[in-house]
Amino acid sequence: MFLARSGRTALWETHWVRLKDVLDRAGVKAGAVQVRFNGLDEPVVAEAPDFMKSLDVDHARDGEVMIAYEMNGQQLALLNGFPLRLVVPGWYSTYWVKMLNDIEVLDQPDTNYWMKTAYTIPDTPHASIRPGQTGVKFVPISRMVPRSFITNIKSGDTLRAGVSTLARGIAFGGDAGVSRVEFSSDGGKSWQEAQLGTDEGKYSFRQWQIHFSLPTAGNQLLMVRCTSSSGEAQPDTPNWNSAGFMRNVIEQTAVVVA
Repeated sequence: MFLARSGRTALWETHWVRLKDVLDRAGVKAGAVQVRFNGLDEPVVAEAPDFMKSLDVDHARDGEVMIAYEMNGQQLALLNGFPLRLVVPGWYSTYWVKMLNDIEVLDQPDTNYWMKTAYTIPDTPHASIRPGQTGVKFVPISRMVPRSFITNIKSGDTLRAGVSTLARGIAFGGDAGVSRVEFSSDGGKSWQEAQLGTDEGKYSFRQWQIHFSLPTAGNQLLMVRCTSSSGEAQPDTPNWNSAGFMRNVIEQTAVVVA
């Protein structure tokens, strides 16, 4: 039997075993390169390739990758991946294989369609290239990047000039914790640091809030940006790649001041 553990976030509690413990119990031989995961789901189109994803063996055995079997005291629902789901903290959900059924240790890099062709990004800073650019090496998408959102004010809302207003929202640091959230009420000309809510762990959402006032009537842009504990901040301009992956440009919320 493996040691069952639980992990809590602000929204749910899961019960899981470490993938490392499963691999150690099975016995991983020297020469292992990657670990591949397959679920019980089948392609909607008969000729489509079976969905499988792989992790480097050191990542698979780092003690953070998990196999979840229960959520909030109940077996995983089918929507959440019953009976087992791979959980890869800080990485995009393409790796979070649902209905996990098969774990295979490989002695060479996985070249299946979902690792070599689909869900790949340019091997460039922030996965950004010029539209139409060729001759670029592509690699599987992996780590998430920081993002933040205003959740109580939406584009088109009318705010009163000279009146203190509360802005609040959520932020996450991608593959690291949230170090700082900053808010701008003047379209990015100036920034103020927001108050952060409880730190639920480096892979969790973190709430933020700030009071601000807009001095004059007219149209204005509200903006929020997150900086992760690894020092990575949301960019002022969007990256570009053909699939639109890793887009985390600072969000803008247009409001009317009256």
